[in-house]
Amino acid sequence: MGIDVDDQIMGRVLFLPVASAAGETAALRGQVLEALRQRRTAVVEEMCAGVRREGLGPLLETGGVALERRLDDAVQVALSAWERRRPLRCAELDALRAVGSTVACAGIPLWRLLDAVQHAARAGWDYVVEQALAVVEDSPRPRLAARLVADLSVEMLELVGRMEGQIAAGYGEVVPAQRPSRPQPVKA
Repeated sequence: MGIDVDDQIMGRVLFLPVASAAGETAALRGQVLEALRQRRTAVVEEMCAGVRREGLGPLLETGGVALERRLDDAVQVALSAWERRRPLRCAELDALRAVGSTVACAGIPLWRLLDAVQHAARAGWDYVVEQALAVVEDSPRPRLAARLVADLSVEMLELVGRMEGQIAAGYGEVVPAQRPSRPQPVKA
């Protein structure tokens, strides 16, 4: 079929099937994200439990913010970033830097804070994968479903890395990195 302009055929119309791989992946992604939005409270509870199991809950409560609130904010940011396939926004980055600064002012070592972040992310991701697999298990195209879970995994790793980077940057604003001192020559 051609496009008729002034009785001349100017080109051909390409018809793509509505159920293309990209469309199916987008629809499946939407279903997974909707399921996760509905279970956001459970994701946060899993993350809190993971952090508390390691005895790291108080680290993320530094600054008077309840653990549940802090982790709920993080889950909302992650879901929004996944849904819109976007990087972190300035306000989100500033909030993460503030967490790092607050913890630094409290005298808590950075490695302990980042350890708490890792435990929260791991516990949350375990739950997210379980929920995502429940949504995609009946997919007529299992390779697309597997690819979606893989894509979300990569996005999660990148997101957690950015979050940790901003937290560390905020920490570094309060506690500057110490440069190793050079060995002084020994005088005889």
